[in-house]
Amino acid sequence: MERVDARPRGTDQLLSATWRLIPKSGRERVRETRSFWLDLRGRDDSLRSKRLIVFDTPTPLEDTSFLVWSDGRVETDDRRWVYLPALRKIRRIAGRDRGKAFAGTDFNYEDLSDLHVDEEAHALLGRSEDETRYWVVASTPRDTASPYSKRVRWVHPEHHTTHRIEFYDRHERLLKTLVLEWQQVGGVWVWERLVMGNRKNGHQTVITVRSAEHGLGLDDDLFSQHRLRSGPPNLRGSATSRGPVPAAPGAPTAETGGDVVGITR
Repeated sequence: MERVDARPRGTDQLLSATWRLIPKSGRERVRETRSFWLDLRGRDDSLRSKRLIVFDTPTPLEDTSFLVWSDGRVETDDRRWVYLPALRKIRRIAGRDRGKAFAGTDFNYEDLSDLHVDEEAHALLGRSEDETRYWVVASTPRDTASPYSKRVRWVHPEHHTTHRIEFYDRHERLLKTLVLEWQQVGGVWVWERLVMGNRKNGHQTVITVRSAEHGLGLDDDLFSQHRLRSGPPNLRGSATSRGPVPAAPGAPTAETGGDVVGITR
């Protein structure tokens, strides 16, 4: 898992994505987001990364934002905030609430953090029987307050990308499964499509990445409570404005159209 943790991800990333919330029966709901991510590994003694997710649609959720600072210290919990534009308020997400659903999706707040490799104890279960022969690794959280008893990951033996994660609840029952598809942008592997399925209620959340960029030179101030208090609309008119985002000179990009989201590696 050290190779997974050390995989190059670029200094920062910007993903524009469509989220489809699909119930077992009933009407599908659609959200559109921008996700900003800043890699702090080797640059900050206490933090691994910062992530900001901003909702663009639907209108009732417009400019609602989620900010997470993923801590690089095993013994310290990540810091998470939600910005509610209708109230002009920032709400801190307590550590005990990290297992709660994020914006009605099948992801919880912990799923959106970047886990430190040492936050779990890892055991190799073997290789998958398909053509790729993924490494299958069981990871048990060291923190007993985690919403999961373990995660089982399928890791590509060459790219060190994770292609499947099974999440088990505190009673060691399979709770949900995440399937990940990847694309390469300028030598960096980034998400292309994610499908999180809830085994209990049959609900699914499908995230399709419409565009991906990295190496944009995102400012650390973008990931601050101060910027949240100013309101995400202030991001417009800058290099991180709504709509097609101009890349920095030489920054790699990828566009993916149609129906082809920290999250944990």
